[in-house]
Amino acid sequence: MPNFVEVFIDDENKPTNIPRYETIIRQSIALRPDQATDINTSGVRLTLSKTSDTDVSDIWVKFGEEISMGEAMTQRFVAQHLESNQIAAVRAPRVYLAFTWGHDGFIVTEYIDGKMCDDSDIPLVVAAVQYLITIQSPSPTPGRIGGGLIEHPFFIERTASVWYDSVKELQAHINGILRCTGRSLRVDFSPELEGQSLPLCVSDLVLVNFMKDSDGKIVAVDFGGYSFLPRSFFGFALDPPQGGRSLLRERLIKILCYQRSATVSALVSASLALIPYMNNNVGLPKELRSRINGPHTPSLV
Repeated sequence: MPNFVEVFIDDENKPTNIPRYETIIRQSIALRPDQATDINTSGVRLTLSKTSDTDVSDIWVKFGEEISMGEAMTQRFVAQHLESNQIAAVRAPRVYLAFTWGHDGFIVTEYIDGKMCDDSDIPLVVAAVQYLITIQSPSPTPGRIGGGLIEHPFFIERTASVWYDSVKELQAHINGILRCTGRSLRVDFSPELEGQSLPLCVSDLVLVNFMKDSDGKIVAVDFGGYSFLPRSFFGFALDPPQGGRSLLRERLIKILCYQRSATVSALVSASLALIPYMNNNVGLPKELRSRINGPHTPSLV
């Protein structure tokens, strides 16, 4: 094929009938027009020939320019954590392969045979989210496993414009936004981090990101909005300044006894301050400006 394939994840225990990279690319591109829907624009189901018990009948391929290897590595980390700890409340699809081809990212995972969650599943999804947000990062770096840009509704178009090597850098940028737009509030994440690692933030709290498999278990299926961040970022996602509340968020707020903290209020103020500029670089510290639109490739695994 004309473009170089760079592999980030190649699970040594993946099913033996997973196709070659070239086949995955060709079939995924060919199938997208027939499988795309209003809520699924980046994933396709590939049906495979199964000749042994170690084979699988289907795989799921999520691909496109917006698909990052950080998302793949975060999903793999969470899936392995849930499986190794035998968590009953939720699981995640196993990641078989993750690679880039040109500007496109490809994440090849277990296919989930089940149905999308609806309002009747909210109690189960709440329990799943309650556990997911207790998972702690193996690294002090905010964001996805391996690094890269944070995806969270705090940012314009839900994606940061630079990567942050530390919470200190992230905090400095947010306070820079507040300072240069004349707002009095400030964020201080240090109390949230005392003696703790960064927790997983499930920032895209919509039911379409959860499925119920054929065994009735909840499966978290879209990791585009998952990052490891200070706890206040989950509070922001739970009670966002724009977009309104949903039944899922309302139930989570009640179960978690959530009340907006001073730090979340400062996050909300900073996020709203960005809107008139439609730009995430407002208040960006000088030492971070060289990273604007710069490349950041997650570490190979």
